[in-house]
Parts: sequence; C-alpha cells; structure tokens
Amino acid sequence: MDKIFSARLDEAVLDELERVTRKLKMTKRRFLEEAIHVRARQLEEADSRDAWSETLGAWNRDGRPETSVAEAREAFRLGFERHQQGKRARVRR
Repeated sequence: MDKIFSARLDEAVLDELERVTRKLKMTKRRFLEEAIHVRARQLEEADSRDAWSETLGAWNRDGRPETSVAEAREAFRLGFERHQQGKRARVRR
C-alpha cells in the first residue's frame, strides 16, 4: 500500500529535482525512492565495518592495567573524600 509523504523543500532543490527527473526520463517518485534506497545501502555498508578493528586502538595503553586501575581507584577515593569533608562523615582509611 502506498502512503503519502509530505515535506517542505527549498525551491532550488525542487528545481534540481525537476531538471534531473526530466533528464533521466523518470518520475519524481521513482527518483526519490531510488535515492532513499541508495542512501540506506550506504548506511548499512558503513555500519557493517568491523567494530573491533575500529576500536582496538582504544585499548592500547602505555602503562600496565594494574597502574590504570590504581589511578582510577585513587581518583575515586579522593573525589569521595572531597565531598565528605566538613560533614563529619566517617571515612575508613
């Protein structure tokens, strides 16, 4: 079943659409449908890339994992203590 789609387009875009469809001898509807399908295929191809190869560099670190964990825990502890100062909170050390 066909549905009606409405959109506001710039006059320059409509003029270009008119010119291109006349040149290709096709309807505006067919042109728009094909353009949407082409764009959707491009998006699928871009998404189908290997995520591991794109993000692997994020895990390459200079230091050892133990160092990163210790630094993260220290930063968390300092932040926690900073927010507890002056409130008479008991902080285990």
